[in-house]
Amino acid sequence: MAYRGKSLKALRESKRIRLRRISNETRIGMAYLEDLETERFDRFPGKFYFESFTKEYARSLGLDPTEVLTDLQASYREWQGASSDPASSEAAAAMEDGLLNRIAGYIRRAQEV
Repeated sequence: MAYRGKSLKALRESKRIRLRRISNETRIGMAYLEDLETERFDRFPGKFYFESFTKEYARSLGLDPTEVLTDLQASYREWQGASSDPASSEAAAAMEDGLLNRIAGYIRRAQEV
């Protein structure tokens, strides 16, 4: 099976596993797990975190971490190629959108406390 963000989310939901549970078990923030499922790679602090979080997420679903990482790395490389092109206005907009969404998430979490 080729794993993508949407297919991982669907699998998680079919197993009736809440994202909060995975977050608690793995100590990965909910926002990063959501970003992984939506393939918003611009929101990760770097490739190391993307790879580490992907492996932990896969383990929490009982999947082979190497297989899941290999499949998602193809998407990550596509994103990396698009974001490294300074002429790409879509990549710049996605990065800006990611930053604004991340800030909004921080504000929501701060208000919950």
